Amino acid sequence: MPTSLSDVKTKLPHLLIIDDSRMVRAALARHTKPAYVIVEAVDGEEGWKLLLSDTRIKVVISDLSMPKLDGYALLERIRSHQVARVRHLPVIMIFSGGGEAARKRAADLGATDFITPDIGAVELLARLDALTQLAQAKEDLDASRVAVAEQATTDPLTQLFTMGFMVKQGSAMYSYARRHSLTLAVLRLGLDNFEAVRAKIGDAIADQIIVAVAKLLDSRMRKEDCVARTGPAEFGIMSPATTGEAATRFAQRVAEEIHAAKITWQGQKIGISVSIGACDSASEAVESFADLLVIAQQRMQAAFAAGGDRVVFQPGPSAAPTARPEAPTIEEALAMLAAGRGEALVPHAGELARRLYPLVRFCDDLFTRDPDVSSEIKLPKQLTRTQRMGKLAS
Repeated sequence: MPTSLSDVKTKLPHLLIIDDSRMVRAALARHTKPAYVIVEAVDGEEGWKLLLSDTRIKVVISDLSMPKLDGYALLERIRSHQVARVRHLPVIMIFSGGGEAARKRAADLGATDFITPDIGAVELLARLDALTQLAQAKEDLDASRVAVAEQATTDPLTQLFTMGFMVKQGSAMYSYARRHSLTLAVLRLGLDNFEAVRAKIGDAIADQIIVAVAKLLDSRMRKEDCVARTGPAEFGIMSPATTGEAATRFAQRVAEEIHAAKITWQGQKIGISVSIGACDSASEAVESFADLLVIAQQRMQAAFAAGGDRVVFQPGPSAAPTARPEAPTIEEALAMLAAGRGEALVPHAGELARRLYPLVRFCDDLFTRDPDVSSEIKLPKQLTRTQRMGKLAS
């Protein structure tokens, strides 16, 4: 049976052309229409919506100067997106002036190539063909790596379990929980805007951060829990006999520790935060462990969309930030200090000072009135800093 023209057209890759000039869009469409299905947008915002909705788009040509959302901001959105299909798309920028500073800025943000509005058809098609072939080869390579990774049980970078192992173990845990009327909680964690951080600091330092987060998560696990690396900057946790509320409290503590971590690069502090989605088998209408993974993933994405640095347990239209956990007790704070986790106490320093201030003030007054007591106890020289503590507590 002969192939129809419509069949051929549906197999062609889609090319998204974004420019507020109708003449530029028309010229580029004439050059490329034989080999591509043309999708047009008049500004970056419209182009962004098309990019998210049309999975057949394989390459983007965009102007730099546009209303609503310019080419620079569009590049930032594309390169920092959580979905690999969007993040790795070839993006060709239309460069008609602005000097080397403008070109360098676009290149730093992830522009793949540059063209002028009057580029010829032969040259444009040659560049598009090379870029789409390169992108397809990378996509095939990534798919091959995923297939190999799914057969492994340990992630080579973090030494955590792999996603494939987690799915396998999670299915067994889910069945056991159903048989024994237990609750299985699942968390999905993703580092906020981490691809943008990676682009800034480089792969080597970014991988060190991933490893550090993995070690933090692994150190907080019970023996019966399972933590896995489920994406380039994402992790999954499953906890048997645990409710979603309990898992959420744990997630909040982890988020606090990551948020308080001191990470510097070339003398500048790098802020790292995490978005977390939580669910459990008792609260959701689910029939498999895979359903729990999907729900937790959706809530993690909701946390991303709401600005990140938050935990989402119950879905909602605004995905409001979960309140920060209460400050630990004095005993818990002392134990954290002894374990070398003092940075996690930074957000609670004011509250801890307020609790301790009356006691410290009492001791300070006592030692001032009766020096013999101070000498008998052999106080450290820097123990009595009541004024400083009072300012912190106020």
